[in-house]
Amino acid sequence: MLNDTTLLLDLDGVSVARVERPADGRRRVHLVTADEAPRACPACGVFATRVKGSAVTRPRDLPYGEGGLEFRWHKRRWWCREAGCPRKSLTEQIPQILPVPG
Repeated sequence: MLNDTTLLLDLDGVSVARVERPADGRRRVHLVTADEAPRACPACGVFATRVKGSAVTRPRDLPYGEGGLEFRWHKRRWWCREAGCPRKSLTEQIPQILPVPG
């Protein structure tokens, strides 16, 4: 899915919702998922249709420019609707933004 965020940040699958400048002077970029593919359960491949909740992550491996940008990815948690799936729920993921190790 090609959009302005893809062109600006080389990130496909997310869009910029807004940008703000906190007191420290950096730029904080709020991203939202802009593609349906991240709703596919990684265990069974079925597309989720029921939202479980939301999460905000802070991808840190996305350098941009000298001053850098601070990212917040507002994504949804989904229930997997496949009865036999062991996963039961999932959080949106895209290959360009790796999960932060916990």
